Amino acid sequence: MRKKILIIENDQDIRNIIDFILEEQGFTTLSIPEPQDLDEIIPFKPDLILLDEFINDRPGHRLCKKIKQIGVLKNTPVIILSTANDIELIAAECNANDYISKPFNVPDMVDKVIRLVNHLPLAY
Repeated sequence: MRKKILIIENDQDIRNIIDFILEEQGFTTLSIPEPQDLDEIIPFKPDLILLDEFINDRPGHRLCKKIKQIGVLKNTPVIILSTANDIELIAAECNANDYISKPFNVPDMVDKVIRLVNHLPLAY
């Protein structure tokens, strides 16, 4: 069964690029600009969530905190995507499993996604 990746990114071009890359790697993806309610993402049952830090009017790390409090999603790995200089601190604050700085290196992003969905330790 193909692993499922949820992409929450408000920039449509970035969302489409990530979606294309991960589909080419054999993942099933769902990409949305912003969930209106977390209940809409639960049925997808993602194996990993890629979450933009800057989602319209709300910081992504707040959404990350909410995700980590929902029973069926709390163990789902979350990777924060951001251009912020302090992305490492932001990711740590919301208990994200990792972060990716934008602009990102495609092989590095794919490697992090694969490692987290397969529950392998990250190599720093």
